[in-house]
Amino acid sequence: MFKCYDLIDGKVTRCPDGQPGLIQVYSCPTDEERYYLIEQCGIDEHTLNSALDEDEISRVEYEQNHVAVIMKRPQDIQVDKRMAFQVSSLGAFLFRDRIIVVQSEPTSLFKHGRMPLRGNSVPGVLLRLLYHATQHFLQHLRLIHNISDEIEKKIEYALTNKSLVNVFSLKKSLTYYESATSANQLLLGKLRDDASRIGFKPEELEFLEDIGIENKQCDNLAKIYAETLQNMTEARSSVAGNNLSVIMKYLAVINIVFMPLTVITGIGGMSEFTMMTEGIWWPHAYALLIVLMVIIGFVTYRLVRDVGAPRNSRRR
Repeated sequence: MFKCYDLIDGKVTRCPDGQPGLIQVYSCPTDEERYYLIEQCGIDEHTLNSALDEDEISRVEYEQNHVAVIMKRPQDIQVDKRMAFQVSSLGAFLFRDRIIVVQSEPTSLFKHGRMPLRGNSVPGVLLRLLYHATQHFLQHLRLIHNISDEIEKKIEYALTNKSLVNVFSLKKSLTYYESATSANQLLLGKLRDDASRIGFKPEELEFLEDIGIENKQCDNLAKIYAETLQNMTEARSSVAGNNLSVIMKYLAVINIVFMPLTVITGIGGMSEFTMMTEGIWWPHAYALLIVLMVIIGFVTYRLVRDVGAPRNSRRR
């Protein structure tokens, strides 16, 4: 899919069909479009494939007639049960009079948030793409933080593993985000070092510095949220183990209390008990048996509780 854009008064505007523009975007390029990019535009085939590979790292390469930049950006959120946030790659190829953008999915590149007016040249459009990706990362990280807060409220009383599965998915997503923002941070440093070679203007260099600060914030937030989720998982495991121990303790107490009562009940149901209480009216005999069972059960419960209680509580 091919779309063409131009910059008019600092705003990205869609070009009419058939007219060339400053920004040319290829989403999921066809074989014919790949042939055009490789043969007509001179883009290296390996670099083109890297722009479509979600596992590719961020980097900058200098070719004879253009500069190739591979960067990381988050994919659009897909609402499903996995709570997964994915990362993809994007290729920006800077020519003298245009910039060609290649991406693996038809995602809008310039509508995310409020776009600053800085960056009206070909290198400036690259900065806009980096700014867009950084803001996209920040919004997703805030969403991940809100989701983790909701999971934290539910996880203590959850009876299934659904909450834990969501935590693991978020941890995996944060690992991808941390890797992507770290790679973009290295890319921003490389662009800053080669600013004169790429052709950044003074105001665009300031823009580049601002993007670097915000991307560093993304990297720090991803690390903090990943550590928080890790601690939450460990705490959940401890709470689950403690709750299981408490439940098993209660079950053991119940079994201990009812075991002697079961024996007495069995004796009471035998013919020998009737023979032993032959001279006693049967309501009185069974009433005494019930009272005896209650006393034995209460004494057993007190003994078990005193044995399992800590020493300090016994003194009190």
